[in-house]
Amino acid sequence: MCSSQSSAMKQMLVAGDTPFLPEEIITNILKRLPVKSLIRFQIVCKHWNNLIKTQSFIADHLHHSTHQNPSLLIQQIRTNPLCLYLLDCHMQFREVEKAPLISSLVCARIIGSSNGLLCLADYRRCPPSPLLWNPAIREVRQLPITTDHFEGECLLGFGFSPIINDYKIVRVYELIVICQVEVYSLSTGSWKDIEFENLGGVSLVSHAVTVNGVMFWYGLSLEMSIGNTYVIVSFDIASEVFRVIPWPASASYSGKLATYENKLATLSHSRIGNSQYSCLYLGVMEEGGTGSSGERWNSSKKYIRSSCPFKLHLGAIWRDQIVCVVFGLPGVSSESEMANDESKVGLYLFNVTTNECKRFAIPGPSFHVDVFNYVESLVPLGNIHIEEH
Repeated sequence: MCSSQSSAMKQMLVAGDTPFLPEEIITNILKRLPVKSLIRFQIVCKHWNNLIKTQSFIADHLHHSTHQNPSLLIQQIRTNPLCLYLLDCHMQFREVEKAPLISSLVCARIIGSSNGLLCLADYRRCPPSPLLWNPAIREVRQLPITTDHFEGECLLGFGFSPIINDYKIVRVYELIVICQVEVYSLSTGSWKDIEFENLGGVSLVSHAVTVNGVMFWYGLSLEMSIGNTYVIVSFDIASEVFRVIPWPASASYSGKLATYENKLATLSHSRIGNSQYSCLYLGVMEEGGTGSSGERWNSSKKYIRSSCPFKLHLGAIWRDQIVCVVFGLPGVSSESEMANDESKVGLYLFNVTTNECKRFAIPGPSFHVDVFNYVESLVPLGNIHIEEH
């Protein structure tokens, strides 16, 4: 045994030959464990309990989980209360265990997912009343209600800014066009109205996608002088500034906003000839993709010829795979066995690099399905501090 190896062995022993691991090794092992195990291990000793609650450990665990264990969160809209499943990296489904307050929700929809935190909105009321939830540690935070009733439409956005280490929810009120904007900060625990003059004549047509601390909505400019024009609306979470950006010329107006390799992307599809199948399109915004300086964006585009049915719903991009939701499929059976029961739902996953397609059945019937990127985390719903890596 060389001298360096002998020295390392001696460092792992204390008086009485009791085995001892250095702090950095313990941390390196624990950060690789699932949240459920870490919660149990908090009772092992006071030192582990304190370690697992530190901001640095929470950030290290989140960083590892984001890169090694990302999951696809699937929300099924049914007549019964909220139903969520996770599809993990091993392509295994498991149902998400819900906290008591979440279990009672019937009309709640997920608005966004960030660092293990989910933002949900209860659509039994207008404006919808949001709440925040970390399913892994079973923490729920109800937000104060600012308005009892609103006759128009409301759209929401949720995201995290690493610049200010804060999560924010944006609630946009519309009476044909935007008429009021409120922002909730998790660090302050309060709502406030913000300015939106440069959104004059704009209506939002989607919930937000958040990329690198900026929220993006698919919008429509209703200015009478130029006619209806599709646009992208951006909101910088740190500076709380809105911008209106022209819709990329290379992107279809029927597209959907998504995130690809930490850049804003557009997803769309079109029929292949006269067949019942479609071709997927992925447009990726390159330089200036955050819209922070308002420049016109460049876009690179990928075409993915697929055997996916034309009647599909574009979902998200997860682990280099475009996720599509198809109704009327009895699991992973062949197309010739398609059922008339459109409550049967299947997932199509198309690999952006290899064009490989995988199909999965979603358990149980659904009226609607939403998909989100998700990672388990220890991030609390109290004081927030996430270190950037």
